[in-house]
Amino acid sequence: MRERGANGEDRILAWLVAVLVLTGLIVVYDASFPKSGGWQMVKQAMWAFVGLLAYLVGKQISPRALHWLAPALAGLALLLMLAVRLPGIGEERGGAFRWLLLGQVGPVEITLQPAEFGKLAFILLMARCLCASSLIGVCASVRENRWPVMAVLATFLFAGIVAIVQEDLGTAMIFLGIGVGMLFVAGLSWRRVLVIIALVAITGCVFIAHKDYRRQRVSAFLNPFAQIETTGYQLAHSLMGIGTGGVWGAGLGMGRAKEFLPAADTDFVFTTVAEETGIWGSGALIALLGLVMWRLFLIARRTQAMYQMLLVSGIGIMIALQSLLNLYVVTGMVPTTGVPLPLISYGGSSLIALLFSLGIVQRVAQNPMSERVAGEAHARASGRRGNRGTSVSRREYRRGVA
Repeated sequence: MRERGANGEDRILAWLVAVLVLTGLIVVYDASFPKSGGWQMVKQAMWAFVGLLAYLVGKQISPRALHWLAPALAGLALLLMLAVRLPGIGEERGGAFRWLLLGQVGPVEITLQPAEFGKLAFILLMARCLCASSLIGVCASVRENRWPVMAVLATFLFAGIVAIVQEDLGTAMIFLGIGVGMLFVAGLSWRRVLVIIALVAITGCVFIAHKDYRRQRVSAFLNPFAQIETTGYQLAHSLMGIGTGGVWGAGLGMGRAKEFLPAADTDFVFTTVAEETGIWGSGALIALLGLVMWRLFLIARRTQAMYQMLLVSGIGIMIALQSLLNLYVVTGMVPTTGVPLPLISYGGSSLIALLFSLGIVQRVAQNPMSERVAGEAHARASGRRGNRGTSVSRREYRRGVA
């Protein structure tokens, strides 16, 4: 298979995404059938169609426009994330305030999870902070300017709002992970990254200790079967379902865990995959997600402009963190928290936001050298004058340092 289509997009990534979305529709139908028949799959198919449109729109948006719009989009995302607490607009489910009620079309209730779109807005803002030059292709090294401080503050601002206002520690961890990952990709030293991680760990422990239900989740994580009737219910049934699947699985449609799990088609959708298809099916799904991450980081590596490299890297880090955290939760490796499995779990906001993000990646992949550096522009970025047309190396081009 050729890696690139006629328009320069990454064909392998496009096919991987298509296979995952179709797999997600099948899994959502299977996992939700005992409780809702095929209705969840119908709704997910509708969101997938909207997501396809979002993917096509993302392919048309210039990275230069995203660079310019980043602060406004981040501000809008913050306002929407705060609005979930407004009476009559926000909706509480399972102790978390993640949803905005937008209305109803026939039997379909239209809701929005602002944090899912906030992740992309946050990535745009982080890339802008770490590449603050008005020239997208020319950025000073992260060690040589003050903007990483703004990026760290933005990280804690977004994560803090999610954790405090939305009562959603899992998504807050995703924001923090994206922020730290992008700082590292931009060139921040290991020592500073470790200091930030230590601060994040301390802050997380404080948040866990502050709420009774979070302490109970940690207790249930340590021994779920001792609390199978209360806080350990989901994790215990998830582990039983995965264990029942074994190597070959119980067969499609034959799983039992989905009949007991409240979040069988969302946060614990992987349990149904593992129970019904065994190690081979669940391993194939993990491999597909891993291949998507590989293509994203390969595109980032090939991209010449620093801003676009950071943008694609941030999207790759987001998908990697969400995948890992979801898999860790359903297998009992971390305490239970609500994070969907990318492109697989039921949910319109997550699917549309991810497909739009991947459309942006395809736009970057079409022309990884779209932002050329002229000598005069490079001289302005490095504080010196130069001759128009001066060439620079790949490393100098990314950093803007002669």
